[in-house]
Amino acid sequence: MCAWFDTCGFNQFDSGGAVSHPQNHRIGQNDCPFHHSSTPFHFERDSFLFHQGDDIRGAIHLSAGLVALERVDEDGRLVVLKVLRPPALFPCADLFAEAPHASTARALTDGRGCLIPTDQVLTGMDDPATRALLLKYSASEARDSENAVFRLCAGDLSEQVMATLSLVLEEQQSDNGSVHGVLPLCWRDLAAMVGTSPEVMSRTVRKLEDRGRLKVKGRAVTLNPRRGSGQGRVLGR
Repeated sequence: MCAWFDTCGFNQFDSGGAVSHPQNHRIGQNDCPFHHSSTPFHFERDSFLFHQGDDIRGAIHLSAGLVALERVDEDGRLVVLKVLRPPALFPCADLFAEAPHASTARALTDGRGCLIPTDQVLTGMDDPATRALLLKYSASEARDSENAVFRLCAGDLSEQVMATLSLVLEEQQSDNGSVHGVLPLCWRDLAAMVGTSPEVMSRTVRKLEDRGRLKVKGRAVTLNPRRGSGQGRVLGR
C-alpha cells in the first residue's frame, strides 16, 4: 500500500502550472485509486528511476524530491526536457503508447515515490474519474514535449535562459518586479534544457549579469525585468 497516499493530489488538477501536475492536496486513503496496488520506494540523488529505452514497468507517483527527464539525441547530445516535482505522475504517454521509455528519469535530490504497475493503471481506466485524470496527465506530457521543442528552437539564447529559470526556480518570491528563487539543478543541466553547452551557458549568464537582468550567488538566483518593462512575471508558475 502507498505510504504517502495523503500527498497524491489525485483529485485536483492544475492546468496552468509550470510542470503541469496536480496541486499538492491532501486526500484520504480511500480517495486514491491506486493505494492498494502501488509499491513505495526511496531514491538517492543522481540515481536513475529508469533509462531511455527501458521497458515500462508502470507509472511513478513522485511524493518527495525532484526528478529530471532527459533524453539523448542521435548525435549524443543530452537534453533535459523538464524537472518534475511532487505530486507528479509519469510517464503516462509512454505507458499508454505501449512503447519503451522515451527519456531517462534522473534524481536531482533524494526522494521517494510509488510504482503503480502498468496493468493497475490500465485497469484504473475503467473508472471515469481516474480515466479523465490519466488522460489529462498524458495531454500534459504531450504539451510539455511541445514546449521543450519550442524552447530549444527559440531565437534569443538570453531570453531562453531567463524563461527557463523562471520555470525551474524553487521557493520563489517576487519583489518590485524581480523574482528571487533557488536553482534546484546545476547549471550544466540548465544548459541542457536550452540546448547549449555549459561554456556558452556560463558566458550567457555573465552577459545577463552585466545587463542587470540576472543576479547569481551560489544556487540563489534573482531575475530582473527588462528596464522599462514594468513588473516582472513568473512564466508558468
